[in-house]
Amino acid sequence: MANYVFSMDSHVLEPKTLWIDNLPAHLKGRALQAKRDEKYVMMVADNKVMHRMQLGDDNTDNDRVGGSDLKLRIEDMRKDGIDGELIYPNLGTMIPRIEDPELALACVHVYNDWAIEKFSPYPDIFVPSALLPMVDAASTLAELKRIHALGFRTATLPIKPAGDLRYNDPSLEVIWDYAEANGIVLTFHISTGLVLVQEKGPGAAVINYTKLSFENQNLVAYFVCSGVLDRHPKLKIVVVEAGASWIAALGERMDESYIAHDYYVSPKLSRKPSEILYSQVIATFQYDRACFNNIPITGHKCMVWASDYPHMEGTFPHSKKVVAELFSDNPELSEQVKADILGLTAAELFGIKPRSLPELRLAA
Repeated sequence: MANYVFSMDSHVLEPKTLWIDNLPAHLKGRALQAKRDEKYVMMVADNKVMHRMQLGDDNTDNDRVGGSDLKLRIEDMRKDGIDGELIYPNLGTMIPRIEDPELALACVHVYNDWAIEKFSPYPDIFVPSALLPMVDAASTLAELKRIHALGFRTATLPIKPAGDLRYNDPSLEVIWDYAEANGIVLTFHISTGLVLVQEKGPGAAVINYTKLSFENQNLVAYFVCSGVLDRHPKLKIVVVEAGASWIAALGERMDESYIAHDYYVSPKLSRKPSEILYSQVIATFQYDRACFNNIPITGHKCMVWASDYPHMEGTFPHSKKVVAELFSDNPELSEQVKADILGLTAAELFGIKPRSLPELRLAA
């Protein structure tokens, strides 16, 4: 791959005792942590198992990935043809499932402080995304202001907010105002805030993963149809790990409903829902060839590529091959379109000077 390549979805493996070591003393006994027995890795907080994964899949029981060691990570990036990454937590994606607001907020603070210290020395290579709790408007806005002062360029909100809160709630307007005014990109990673295993029985593994992706589309409908994005035309949101080919179908569906049910529609938008969607929402994909067929409808700036390193459903260590096959199946795409999808759109979004992964001297 000769193009600059930026993965819009990669993960860091946090230190095993990050929250045990750094939470306030009265919360340490309820800390977010990973535990394991002979069969499972379990994600635990507040002494409750929130998710578990069976060992023996060559991923959950593999300590060799460069998920936590930057030196190993950069070796893997060179091997995989990746020049930069948007960084999400691993265990930290469970924080929105924590029911106690005090504990959730404290866990968020610990992760954000750790992540900015780890990655900020390499601003043109790694873009860590801060975590926002979305417990309520006031606490979320306070943390948004705090992480902006720390130097974060992007923040992650859960697909499902806490309790009965919804993303069309007027109380959240202060958050969208602040993010837009300060150029903070808001991202939404698949499954955050949701119960990961909803189905059991035949086909459950694929059914569960597929169902989670539908929630990303529901989230986008809230932001478009409620007028959040229309009122904040400079605000960009990124939905992560649910493919990108659905964007065209969702845009067409929303337009159809908006026109056909005009009498009931509120608020009225300044543009068609699809126009807002295609210009302000960006979706990440790994293997989704079908999204290229929709470029005549959606344009290409609403889709960006990601490796999902180091997760089992990601493209490592075959990213070069995956990308080559994606584009060989679509020879009509211009070099500019390919370059934008692979990295230039991301570079523009985060203010990065695109360049090949340099020789890196790690900070002490």
